[in-house]
Amino acid sequence: MTLSLFRDGPAGERLARQRCENVGDNEWRLLEFDPPLPAGTYYLEMSEPSGRIGWWSHPDDVFSDGAAFADGQPAPGDRTLRLLTASPETRRLREFFTFRKPQPDYFQGPTGPNQWSWLEVYPQHVFTNTAGQKEQMSVGVGQNAVGNRLGSMSEPGARGRSFHEGATDPRPDTVRWGLNVAEQWARALAEDPRFVFVTGWNEWIAGRFAEFNGVRLPVMFVDQFDQEHSRDIEPMRGGHGDDYYYQFVSHVRRYKGARPPPPVRPAPTVVDGQFADWHAVEPEFRDTRGDPVRRRHRGWDPAVTYENQTGRNDLVAAKVSFDSERVAFYLRAQSPFLPPADPHGLVLFLDVDANPTNGWLGYDFRVVAPHQPSEPARLERRTADAWQAAGPAEFQRGATEVELALPWSALGLWTAPAQIDFKWADHCLVANDWTDFTLNGDAAPNDRFNYRAILKPR
Repeated sequence: MTLSLFRDGPAGERLARQRCENVGDNEWRLLEFDPPLPAGTYYLEMSEPSGRIGWWSHPDDVFSDGAAFADGQPAPGDRTLRLLTASPETRRLREFFTFRKPQPDYFQGPTGPNQWSWLEVYPQHVFTNTAGQKEQMSVGVGQNAVGNRLGSMSEPGARGRSFHEGATDPRPDTVRWGLNVAEQWARALAEDPRFVFVTGWNEWIAGRFAEFNGVRLPVMFVDQFDQEHSRDIEPMRGGHGDDYYYQFVSHVRRYKGARPPPPVRPAPTVVDGQFADWHAVEPEFRDTRGDPVRRRHRGWDPAVTYENQTGRNDLVAAKVSFDSERVAFYLRAQSPFLPPADPHGLVLFLDVDANPTNGWLGYDFRVVAPHQPSEPARLERRTADAWQAAGPAEFQRGATEVELALPWSALGLWTAPAQIDFKWADHCLVANDWTDFTLNGDAAPNDRFNYRAILKPR
């Protein structure tokens, strides 16, 4: 196709003309001017098309000061544009950031240095910079590729979540195993580039087309079709749950490494509502600030609104101390605690046997904070299918801080174990499964992660 720029409109002075050959899918082509053009009204035209080529467009009017044209006449909607201005601020940004040309092709690989891939079929290419360094590779959960061409996820042969070693694995329930992305991660870890680009996240919208890339079938969904033929890592209720999220976390730790957890440095503490004695205890386990769940958002249907107002207290930091007789826990919130909204507003979960396969999600005990100031905190032990009372717990609440203590004997222990995994949750328990820690209230740490208190370093 040919790109032309005119002053004022289609009948104005032509300022530039460039024939663009071999335009790739999703590729940007630019007209650059040195010196830059002054501010004004300009008309950009794409003409003389050859082969299958189009211009990404918006159905709505997104550029309030501009207009779209077709065959020289005003048309509804707007064309997708990228304007590079010559302001000092733009120059400062371009000098500060590193820019790389995208390569959207799933098969071709880099056509030169300083390119980054978006998504590729296995085995993915290594993308290098001008210094020859292995700079970037892509990793995907699935690829809308059929054979050796770009295709739709709804086409037979598309590379879904179970595609590996050149074929889709037919065994039952393989959609939960992440075989496709594991194969791609293995390739990336072996090459060890400076960056790994992972796709995708939160791509739930499925676009239906009558035709795509020269193929016309009764049903064509390009990027998302069904659970197998999609590439979203984000947790979902039902189906594969949060399998792909923690598979992602596991591979990122292999790629980037992880610091060993520091051992607990205890100090004498008294559960008296005075928290200065906790200052000497290390380490401090921290949680994301500003993340209690408060959602209100319109759905695709304007008549549907998704709402979740379970978020109350913002949990930000925790500590653990211990001696030969007992273990103590500390929690701090960002703002003063709100009054408990239900009997299970604030809960401390404990895994004391280092076995994540027993208990409730691995937790052997929990401490339920009192609902009323006159009530004691309750220690509860997980049996086969229920929480059973196991005695009271020392507990004090301040404006923004909480402390509690438990004797080792109440946890079925004679002395301190090598480690304790623990988690604080506020106003989370709704469904009483793992989704609560992702969807409701605030958990410290987030989702299904735990803090690990090392009590006896090896």
